[in-house]
Amino acid sequence: MKILGAVLAGGRSSRFGSDKALAPFDGRPLIDHVIAALAAQADTVVVIGRDWPRQPHIHDRPAPGLGPLGGLCAALHHAAATGHDAVLAAGCDLPRLPADLGAALAPGPAHVLGQPTVGLWPSTLAAALDAHLAGGGRSLHGWAAHCNARVVDLGPLPNINTPADLRAL
Repeated sequence: MKILGAVLAGGRSSRFGSDKALAPFDGRPLIDHVIAALAAQADTVVVIGRDWPRQPHIHDRPAPGLGPLGGLCAALHHAAATGHDAVLAAGCDLPRLPADLGAALAPGPAHVLGQPTVGLWPSTLAAALDAHLAGGGRSLHGWAAHCNARVVDLGPLPNINTPADLRAL
């Protein structure tokens, strides 16, 4: 199976107070940890919702401001257009993804319990997500229920939403 890794990085970081993708963790920006984790499990990795040096990037679809679903929609369409079977997605604020994440989520659609931005989504769902967004859907939980995604318990995954979260990690 050919996997596209997608780092969802188009958020506003409002709870963090600054661009959390750039926040340093173990000497590197948070986003670099996610890119590296996905690169170890995917054939190609793209950053969604922002430009990032030395990394292919694409814009949210159908437009910015749709939250993680706009990023996932862009990733699904990019995956389908480039011959990838599925998208392994994660937010840019999850610096400690498991090394076996893709295998743990297979077969998709599936997402991690408590972390709906972390999931494995077949690229064949691109048109269905278009329709879901056109109908007003904005919640990842709503999308997951709509496509009958499995919920996989991988234990707690540290998610950085505030500077205090980062300090605690």
